[in-house]
Amino acid sequence: MVCLRSLVCVAVAVLFVLPACLCHVCMWSPMQRGGKVDISMPGADLCYMVKGAPCGGSSPGSPLTELKGNSVFLVEFQQNLNHWYPPNPGYMIADITTSANSSTFSPFGHVVPDYNARDMVTQTNFTISGTVPNVDCKGCVLRVRYVSNNPDEGKDSNIFYQCADVNIHAN
Repeated sequence: MVCLRSLVCVAVAVLFVLPACLCHVCMWSPMQRGGKVDISMPGADLCYMVKGAPCGGSSPGSPLTELKGNSVFLVEFQQNLNHWYPPNPGYMIADITTSANSSTFSPFGHVVPDYNARDMVTQTNFTISGTVPNVDCKGCVLRVRYVSNNPDEGKDSNIFYQCADVNIHAN
């Protein structure tokens, strides 16, 4: 009976607790790879990309967003789990490539510092405003990273990525 109860407790934890712990950053403008996501609650599978640079293991897709060179673009995203680490607070940043299939990114807009949300299961929306590079580029990548600096996340697991495939048209 004790073994059965333990098994049930583990199953409940896996089904209900684990999915809520896999969500970190979602981007909807431009739309992240993988399509639309539900940002109304933590737990969206497509918001957990931590498999390494440059895009958390997500594969390139067809660009869904057209950007105009030298224009201001607003990157909109949600930090939907907060990994605040007081000794070394993290940050969120956007960056962009200026040629297709490039893994060289340049900063896009300002850095957003992490904050003490008092609860890890906190969903906070952010906007980063940046000037689009004045280049012609089909299949460029605009990326958001959440760098938590939290060693409890593991050595290679404290940076969360979201990428969006975009086309840029020089102005």
